[in-house]
Amino acid sequence: MSDVYHSGSGGSKGFPPAPYGYPMHCNMSRAFQEMTDEERKCLEERKYWCFLLSSIVTFCVSMLLVVMWRIITHLFCQRRERDDLDTVPEQLEVLTNQSFFSNVNGKHGLLKNEVDGFAVKQEEVQIGWMTEAKDWAGELISGQSMTGRILVVLVFILSIGSLIIYFYDASHPNFQVETCVSWSDSPSQQIDLGFNIFFLIYFFIRFIAASDKVWFLLEVYSFIDYFTIPPSFVAIYLERNWLGLRFLRALRLMTVPDILQYLNVLKTSSSIRLTQLLSIFISVCLTGAGFIHVVSLLTICLMC
Repeated sequence: MSDVYHSGSGGSKGFPPAPYGYPMHCNMSRAFQEMTDEERKCLEERKYWCFLLSSIVTFCVSMLLVVMWRIITHLFCQRRERDDLDTVPEQLEVLTNQSFFSNVNGKHGLLKNEVDGFAVKQEEVQIGWMTEAKDWAGELISGQSMTGRILVVLVFILSIGSLIIYFYDASHPNFQVETCVSWSDSPSQQIDLGFNIFFLIYFFIRFIAASDKVWFLLEVYSFIDYFTIPPSFVAIYLERNWLGLRFLRALRLMTVPDILQYLNVLKTSSSIRLTQLLSIFISVCLTGAGFIHVVSLLTICLMC
């Protein structure tokens, strides 16, 4: 940390002078040497924390909105139940009087039909459009339907595609964990953004179909979306790219057994169980390797 090369100094050990006061162990890489002065100046201020913050804020805001919605609906339902209990005696009195006069006039059957029709109407109102949307979303992503199976397979393929883009960016000869490359000049970012838009739509469909919204937000696949979708939009605003936590898409490999069952490749319980173990092992290994990779790179950036 004490060996810092300043612009204009001759340097020692045969190293060329390093502009902008970068430490010697941070500026001798091939990627750094091939940067322009503008790119070096841009990377003086690291903004990886913006990408991480976008993911954390997305999770916290989503959880806060769901909890607030639960509290509001709970209070509203309690108030509605109290109002219904208050109106029950009056309704019983009205129905009793109507029943008395209807029995006198021989119209008991007509009154019964009116009461039954009123009850059915109230039940339909309670179902509401939210339940209909939930049923629609549940059928759309259900593995029992052809549409749901196609969606699962498509999500898996696009997740692997996003993972391949991550491998490509990480293995690039001029690789940097954070680059000042505009979104319009990066084809890999553009393709990955298209994938993430699809993942965002699929996330909302799953959210609508979920019976328990809180537990849905705490699922593994939901956290994958938190840490991969928001950073792709932040990259457009900041006009820079961060390697980030895109390696989490490797956890989608755990859906391989389900896909193979849909394709009738796996039929026995033993083969299904073996495939599940292998997919979990491979996905965890890839995710762990990606985590170690990013942590080591972030450590180097912080030291610089």
